[in-house]
Amino acid sequence: MRKKMAAAVLMAAMTASLLAGCGDSKSSDSTKADSAQTTASNQSEAGDSTSDLKDGKTEELLMVWPGSNASPADMQAVEDAMNEIIGEKVDAKVKLQIIEWGAYNDQTNLMLSSGEKLDMVFLMSNIREDGQRGQLYPINDLIETYAPDAYSAMERYIEACYFDGNLYGLPTYRDLASQAGFMCRADILEELGYKAEDIKNFDDIEEVLKKCQEVHPELYPMIPSDLNNGCFLNYVKGEFDVVTSGVGVDIDDDASDGITVINTYDTEKYKEMAEKAYDWNQKGYFMPDSTTNTTTRQDLFRANTAFSYYGNQHPGTATQETMNSGKEIVSIPIGRSTISTSSVNFCQWAIPAQCENPKKALAVLNLLYSDSDFQNLFRYGIEGKDYVVSDGIASYPDGVTSDSVGWGNELWLCGNGSVGYAWETDPENVYEKFTEYNDTAQESPLYGFIYDTTNVKNEITAITNVKDKYKAIIENGDADPSTTLPQFNEELKSAGIDNIIEDMQKQVDEWLANK
Repeated sequence: MRKKMAAAVLMAAMTASLLAGCGDSKSSDSTKADSAQTTASNQSEAGDSTSDLKDGKTEELLMVWPGSNASPADMQAVEDAMNEIIGEKVDAKVKLQIIEWGAYNDQTNLMLSSGEKLDMVFLMSNIREDGQRGQLYPINDLIETYAPDAYSAMERYIEACYFDGNLYGLPTYRDLASQAGFMCRADILEELGYKAEDIKNFDDIEEVLKKCQEVHPELYPMIPSDLNNGCFLNYVKGEFDVVTSGVGVDIDDDASDGITVINTYDTEKYKEMAEKAYDWNQKGYFMPDSTTNTTTRQDLFRANTAFSYYGNQHPGTATQETMNSGKEIVSIPIGRSTISTSSVNFCQWAIPAQCENPKKALAVLNLLYSDSDFQNLFRYGIEGKDYVVSDGIASYPDGVTSDSVGWGNELWLCGNGSVGYAWETDPENVYEKFTEYNDTAQESPLYGFIYDTTNVKNEITAITNVKDKYKAIIENGDADPSTTLPQFNEELKSAGIDNIIEDMQKQVDEWLANK
């Protein structure tokens, strides 16, 4: 059985083996050296952590992240328990706020730009852009003093959160690589006569979808992985490193021979995806009108209306989806896993620029990355009520299900989840599985490169509008690609995609020359 105390050891093994090349587009080594020098020279300014954190002044810190809203009673119970732990180390208390997924990015962007009260925020956006707009607090001068455990845990890949010599966030412990997969209900898959190991490619998936359609006509054979996206959102995952606005590189490019920046939508690989999506949609495998669907995949599973989706998968996907949908979900990897700068720095905890006491905010985040009791509270809720523990493994109490539980957060937004309990449906040796998953991923030829979009902001806006018009309907098979795909690429050209390609190519060439 997996023990809680083993989590830290497994985490150490993971961080020791992770790739260390991610960082600023100029040079990750120089960035780290500059940061270390800056931190050392400003150590006196950082101050003494004990006197700063236990100063007799109780600071209220607002902590914001995305999820499904808990009841006021559940929120208060977790908040009170977290504040008991905080009070032992920091004169502060947290005020917790969960924002619904659909509104999260817009609402947090508004909070960051308006300067309203906000002390710790979970980001799923471009940290370079937020930092350049002055919305985030640079923590490189403070982190080793006020969040030393968090820094130590994430040090090997924290550099993906640096730019211009400053550190703006803490990446979370999770799948750092990226891989597409076929996720489906385990009971239906078994009923249809298949095992997970039988499904290795898209021909196999099509066979299963066809059988599902015949046996269960009341189910959507395949639904979108996310709202307002096509069913084949991640079909070409692993084929490209898409840096911005559809512009990126083929993952098979050899950096030693130079890297060619391309429009990924104007490739044979994307065309093949579009043709398959159209074919499958014509055969009725896709959920009708999925691009206007407003029900999450978890709720569609829960309502017994869906069989499968195609999306991002990792060692903990089955656990995550099972907990959130109330149905046993099996996760089947399809294709290769890859690792890129954006797959590492996509999810981060950050300190907003308006935070009045970043030292105490960092100290609280340090608990999320190092204290097992604090981690278990944040991830699972109140022991005995929201979860129980047996032999170091967490599970729901008798009579409690994912539908009725009062609290729960997913591993990938919980800081360093490896210091807490594993869940009963996690894979055996789950943290070792994460290590293997990341270590065996194919590295993008642009790993460590961060694109500065300053020169092409207008083009990005225009291209976003074009993508909103075409991308989802193509990837859902709602439009014949023989006519729609050429129109898509023509409008991308009119919106200035070639300007982005040219600008990015210059930066990539400079980055390669300086490596």
